[in-house]
Amino acid sequence: MNYLPEWEASRAIVIDANIAVNAIIPIEVAPIYLACFAKWQDERAAIYAPAFWLAEAASAIRQYVYRKAITSSEAHSAVRRIFALQVEVVPLDEELCQHALDWAAKIQHSKIYDSLYLALAERLRAEFWTADKKLADAARAAGARWAHFAGET
Repeated sequence: MNYLPEWEASRAIVIDANIAVNAIIPIEVAPIYLACFAKWQDERAAIYAPAFWLAEAASAIRQYVYRKAITSSEAHSAVRRIFALQVEVVPLDEELCQHALDWAAKIQHSKIYDSLYLALAERLRAEFWTADKKLADAARAAGARWAHFAGET
């Protein structure tokens, strides 16, 4: 199943939760990740993520509160900003999960969470962007030339 018309395929971006969270939490490297979103907005790129990414992002935000890096009020504001990023959420389906199993094997992961992003990017013929260098490196080593670590921009 392809969600994009042929003419739009090259303008699609798939992001994972960590790039979004790193863009909105007031940390030292946030400007790097915010710049990615600004660039994609300027390019009018369509940004996608698998449906579970919202729970993953909210969980990461909660970890910042738990570690006392941000307040509960800041966490609520961060969740609002996650939704304001206007990421198109793609529902999980059997085909995507099956493909994620294959990606997990390729990148030698025991779980499919990260692989769902890769499977979606491949389905959409999109670039995949992450704040996780190890994930980007593993994906590229497995043949995903379209996988990018945002810290390298």
